[in-house]
Amino acid sequence: MSREAVFHTRGVTKVYDQGEVQVHALRGIDLDLYAGELVVMLGASGSGKSTLLNILGGLDVPTAGEVRYRDHDLSGASDAELTRYRREHVGFVFQFYNLIPSLTARENVAAVTEIASDPMLPEEALSLVGLKSRMDHFPAQLSGGEQQRVAIARAIAKRPQVLLCDEPTGALDSATGVLVLEALDKANRETGTTTVII
Repeated sequence: MSREAVFHTRGVTKVYDQGEVQVHALRGIDLDLYAGELVVMLGASGSGKSTLLNILGGLDVPTAGEVRYRDHDLSGASDAELTRYRREHVGFVFQFYNLIPSLTARENVAAVTEIASDPMLPEEALSLVGLKSRMDHFPAQLSGGEQQRVAIARAIAKRPQVLLCDEPTGALDSATGVLVLEALDKANRETGTTTVII
């Protein structure tokens, strides 16, 4: 594994103003993440894990501190620069699958590969997560765990350097959750994508 730091954060702070109250979601976070790593973040509800993931993914910006992705300064990036960063470098998997109900598994993955610069074939991504035999099924014909694995295939199909997963097993029973985590582990090992899981 390369020891190249993919993310370098120093003093990352996030404060939300809620009327007269300030909520400190993050206070001075220092974190380095390396190429090819699979990192799991654990913490109590409300401890700032999702906020940190959103900042790493360019969905939010810190109130203070430095966030660098390779040679990109995310803490001072414009909206357009953050959009380009997300499109070119990041794959997201959320707790809820956000699949398009009228599209098959293959078509849901293809919706992302059509806008990526060097994508996997949708069939390749679905095979990687163990859904080769289910790719022509619609979301309503798939179990929750299968739908989440389609969401993982969709995220990895654009060959992101970073895969950010916010409670990807939160809506699943424990046995199905294990299958989803195994799919993420396999995707990490086979693609070398730096993977962060809450």
